[in-house]
Amino acid sequence: MTIGNALLNGQTVDIVINGSIIESVTPHSPCAVNIDAHGLSVFPGLMNMHSHAPMTLFRGLGDDKPLDVWLNDYIWPAEQKLTDELVYKGTLQACREMLASGTTAFNDMYFHLPAMAQAVKDCGIRAMLGFNIFGDGDDLENINVLLHECCGVRFSIAPHSIYTVSEKGLRRCADVCTNLHLPMHIHMSETQKEVDDCLREHGCRPWEYLDKLGILDQLGQNIIAAHCLHLSEKEIQLIGDHHITCVHCPNSNLKLGSGYRFPMLELLEAGANVTLGTDGSASSNNLDMIEVMKTAALLQKGWRNDPTVVPAQQILNLATGGHTIAPGQPACLFLADVKSLSDLVYASHGDCVRMTLVDGKQVYKKNSFLP
Repeated sequence: MTIGNALLNGQTVDIVINGSIIESVTPHSPCAVNIDAHGLSVFPGLMNMHSHAPMTLFRGLGDDKPLDVWLNDYIWPAEQKLTDELVYKGTLQACREMLASGTTAFNDMYFHLPAMAQAVKDCGIRAMLGFNIFGDGDDLENINVLLHECCGVRFSIAPHSIYTVSEKGLRRCADVCTNLHLPMHIHMSETQKEVDDCLREHGCRPWEYLDKLGILDQLGQNIIAAHCLHLSEKEIQLIGDHHITCVHCPNSNLKLGSGYRFPMLELLEAGANVTLGTDGSASSNNLDMIEVMKTAALLQKGWRNDPTVVPAQQILNLATGGHTIAPGQPACLFLADVKSLSDLVYASHGDCVRMTLVDGKQVYKKNSFLP
């Protein structure tokens, strides 16, 4: 497949795709093409590194409430009523929203995973689905059955948080991750209340608590932690030393009033891997990673009083996992009706996307989905 006449870093190029990999990127020349991208810019596919896809079903539920009230009084009671069919439909909607706004892969945490896996396969998007765990982790006894039912989709173990999963449950999750070579996906340090409660109950901060349990040494860079807003210097160093992935979800954090001073530069300097996510549609209200890039960049410039930090190229790198449009890279990309990277990050939303490819296959084109 050849995508011809696309704008890339100010140059007009032709992109040859062989299977699921970009084979070549060359200056545009008259040639037969499968896709004429005249007037469109090409970008690597975006990676939504923290979402709860089925929560498209709960969009607008419990708006303008604090996190603990929002969870306990609205979200968790609603989730008790979910069925496989509802989760499938909610995930399908989420996958389509992500593909239509340039996201080609997402990292999730939820329930009813076989239904989610089917929606992922039907849409042709990349995904890693996290098995959401609460309490003592008794549900882990069914892990092998679940892995079989979700065959073909990547998987993680996802203890919800240190305040909803017991010490026993956290240790069990870590052991399963080790034994099955799976990542751990967890909410960490999202609110000041979480930190204060941890100090009162365990005598230390959240990341120090995981360190005392031995989980940081056990799993290290196989930990994906959402939010990571309220961190001490010691915690930042712990995260960096273990090369943990931290997912910044600025829109969700702002809407829930959780905080805005995400220590992005400090985490990167310490050695952490920093990525971006939307969170679920009930707290971010959309799954638009282009909007997330702008919010994340502007927040850093704002609270640091420095317009030069986190330029457009850096925020794109965080949103794509460092992938580029280059030979040997995965053919996960999107074409957008913008003239530059600056326009994409600072002047656009997801509706600028005209086409999305995942592993070399067209899955979205102008309001139509092509699995």
